[in-house]
Amino acid sequence: MVEVTPTAPVGVAGLREWRPEPGYDPLETAEEVRRWVCRDRARRYYRFRETRFYGGCATADAVGCNLDCAYCYVNYPRRHPWERRWRFYSPEEVARRLARMRGEVVRVSGCEPTLCRGHLVRLIGACERAMPERRFVLETNGTLLGADRSFVRELADFENLHVRVCLKGCDPESFARITNADPGGFELQLRCLRYLMGEGVSFHPALPDLFEREEVERLVERLGELGIPPGALEVEPVTFYEHVEREMRRRGLA
Repeated sequence: MVEVTPTAPVGVAGLREWRPEPGYDPLETAEEVRRWVCRDRARRYYRFRETRFYGGCATADAVGCNLDCAYCYVNYPRRHPWERRWRFYSPEEVARRLARMRGEVVRVSGCEPTLCRGHLVRLIGACERAMPERRFVLETNGTLLGADRSFVRELADFENLHVRVCLKGCDPESFARITNADPGGFELQLRCLRYLMGEGVSFHPALPDLFEREEVERLVERLGELGIPPGALEVEPVTFYEHVEREMRRRGLA
């Protein structure tokens, strides 16, 4: 069960947050959050920006996630996905905004882009048509892709797509520690990697720099069993914003 107040007005003191109960199912929370962030083929975003990542890229930051990671840099838009300040954009509107920004890469980041499947698939297509020379990077936790191989098959149709799968742990236990979710969600992430490889989609796994060396070594070994070489794993530094430090302390992780 997820505690929310979807009709609460913006700016009300004591506004309740989206915060799933420990042990939640990532697929069930995805269904819950979709109610606020997906509408027909439109999706909610909270900002568009030029960033230095990937050598410079145009970024659309989405609202709403099905995981509750302790170190997540996205704070208010993730905790309050229903607020009206986050506008709905069609795939074509997002593509036009990205096309006006600089960078050799375009990406969707922020919260979880795969929540709105129809919107995402059409957005990638719109970007390929408008910007055939630019690579599209999809940053995802992979749980929804791991739950549905047909979704991955749709992504395999795009030539310029690269998927960055943001792993949330090195094993089921550390995944649960970081996300507060059911440990089984880790297997969804690994299944996502297997599906991407099987369907020929360009991808690489990433991991936050929060784990002990032994844990990372176990993960590298597990990835090797899937045919993913050690050098493919990106270790991502974590920025300890004030809200991140607060959340890490609240969960006993710092």
